[in-house]
Amino acid sequence: MRRAYQKATLRDVAQAAGVSPSTASRVLNGGDLHVSERLSARVLAVAESLGYVSNQAARALRGRRTAVMLLASDPRTASLAAIAAGMEAAGRERGALVSITGAGSGAAAHRTALEVLRGLRPRALVVTSASFADVPSEQVLPELERFRADGCGVVFIGEHDTPFPAVRFDDFELGRTIGRYMGGLGRRRAAVLTSPRHPALDSRAEGFLRGLSERGFDPGSVVVEQCEITREGGRDAARRISRMLPRPDLVLAGNDVLAIGALNEFSRSGLDVPTDIALSGVDDIPLARDVTPSLTTVALPFAEAGRAALEMALATEPPQDVVLPGRLIVRASTASGAGGR
Repeated sequence: MRRAYQKATLRDVAQAAGVSPSTASRVLNGGDLHVSERLSARVLAVAESLGYVSNQAARALRGRRTAVMLLASDPRTASLAAIAAGMEAAGRERGALVSITGAGSGAAAHRTALEVLRGLRPRALVVTSASFADVPSEQVLPELERFRADGCGVVFIGEHDTPFPAVRFDDFELGRTIGRYMGGLGRRRAAVLTSPRHPALDSRAEGFLRGLSERGFDPGSVVVEQCEITREGGRDAARRISRMLPRPDLVLAGNDVLAIGALNEFSRSGLDVPTDIALSGVDDIPLARDVTPSLTTVALPFAEAGRAALEMALATEPPQDVVLPGRLIVRASTASGAGGR
């Protein structure tokens, strides 16, 4: 019989969960092979009940906690790269090492990623709220609370519905700003591209409608197209818009990815941007400058957000939310020959 003061081993967890040690290791330490959500949940529950500490955590316990983790569903995006650059710059000044983890999609993937990260005992965890857009907060909140109980600072970047502090972008106001600009171009029929269950895009869409209404548009007459937050989603929405009669001549997309997908589809359909349709996005990703025509958008300070999030996550006192503004960049997709402003 194992004495109370002896730590549980991986073999103990595997035996109690009724799985092989290799399966338990894949769940607790990560691995290439897929383990079902039901089996993963059972192994994680047994590990927690036995107080199991993974090999990664054991190594972390022997040294000073210096790691700061950045969790995102897809770490390959341009905005994530800018956020990570800001965090890394701030981390170097504070002796912290920043690592990026891609969680994938779905609640099970996020819970697994959080379990593995907690085993590493990071000094702080920064989470991009977009990575939780399709994950109900109640399904991951208990695991996030465990980070805080372990003395790990937790901070979000973007809109979210958890009790943790955040670096936020003023999505409603930046939406209102570009809505006012687009509404002043002399066009007659407006459309908005957005996505359901995405707090940031919801706020931007509300801002778009407010800004358009301040330029005389009836919000009830604005076409609102829901789509996936991908280029293909933007293309699908643009395809529907191009077939409408009368067709909108003003399209405000919730982000640049949607706008670039829409731009591709409008061009394929023989519609000229901006002559037939004026088009805008949000984010100012690098590709927004390189497409033809270049995209009018709102630049968001992603690197500044990364720096602020790391500093908040390492703060010794509970931090207050930080709200960062966007900046309107006018390019050729709304006015031929336009330059940034």
